Amino acid sequence: MFYMALIGILFFLILILLAVRFGITKQRLEAERESQSVIHTSGIYSIVRKSPREDIEQFKPSEQEITQYLSTQTVDIHGNTLTDDVRQALIALWKQNLESALQEIEEGDKQGLEFYYYDLTEDDEVCDEFLDNGHFVTRQDIFHHPELIPPFHIGCRCTLKCHHGSDKLRDTTEFGMRPFLEKDVLPPLPDWKRILKI
Repeated sequence: MFYMALIGILFFLILILLAVRFGITKQRLEAERESQSVIHTSGIYSIVRKSPREDIEQFKPSEQEITQYLSTQTVDIHGNTLTDDVRQALIALWKQNLESALQEIEEGDKQGLEFYYYDLTEDDEVCDEFLDNGHFVTRQDIFHHPELIPPFHIGCRCTLKCHHGSDKLRDTTEFGMRPFLEKDVLPPLPDWKRILKI
């Protein structure tokens, strides 16, 4: 009788463990399915892209952080004086460039575009240290590394543009496009606190 009760308890515990394992496996599979959702459009399956707006907050300073930091700084990387007007302009430039990059990605997602290139229309000594005009990243790179979205530092002149195909290649860079990530390795990005006066 004792052995029958013990076998019953063991059988019951095994059933509980199997149910817990099944539940965990099911949750993991559902989470993977959600992250790799697909939609059917014109006979082609394409990945449903989630905007990087929420994820970017983990990698970029908030407006309050930038404002607070700038209030303690008196000069940029060249020793140029930072007035209140310059500080406000730097904050506005940060917000404008970040919003522009996010909108470019969202628009590219609507069009199913996979490549984005960096465009340095003005001199930017900070970005020149790690980035060339026309370096490109894939949408997958951006998904895995939202920190690849500019701006990279206060006063950053770098913008992110959709690449629409080889017919636009001459518009992007004189030397040809090259991948920014080598073997999917994220290079060191500049400290956002480096200030380049407008």
